[in-house]
Amino acid sequence: MQLNFIKMRKLSLLILMLLTVLAAFSQKNKNLEKPALPIDEATQTVTYKEVVKQEGTPQELFDRAMEWVKAEYKNTSEVIKSQDRETGVIELRSSVRIYGTQKDGTKHMRNIVYYKCKIECRDQRYRYVINEFTEKATAFSPIEVWFNTESPKWEPAHFEYLKQIDEQIKAVIESMKKGMQPKVQQDDEW
Repeated sequence: MQLNFIKMRKLSLLILMLLTVLAAFSQKNKNLEKPALPIDEATQTVTYKEVVKQEGTPQELFDRAMEWVKAEYKNTSEVIKSQDRETGVIELRSSVRIYGTQKDGTKHMRNIVYYKCKIECRDQRYRYVINEFTEKATAFSPIEVWFNTESPKWEPAHFEYLKQIDEQIKAVIESMKKGMQPKVQQDDEW
């Protein structure tokens, strides 16, 4: 009887340790905050879009957008997929880099995430749509899979990658908005 009591006690301790480890692991994943990237209701994909009121004709806004593209991107012949001054539409394909952290804390480039950007110019306004984010891998993979914490392939670093993408795209949008503003004319009085 003494032997059964010892076995029961060991089994109880083992179960308690296992439950503690499982609780700590599940708590760790629950503490991770899901990044708040904009999700399009119709497509359920990450999509940044906005109509921006801006002084100018469609052609003036188109010209400003082209100037901005040439200043923002190094290799415009690779980035610009189509441009039509008549319709006021520019379509781009570019990328951002995501970085991982090694165990010693150093950063390394993890991969490249491609995206599409469309700028449409109208009278006194323009609209941008930035979407179709895909990770460069053996086959292009949409980044939306990184939101699924139930996936066996999910890892906490995915949320960090999404945050990095969000920061970089917001910087591109801010740069675009500055580039789309009319140039201030300075008088050369002397």
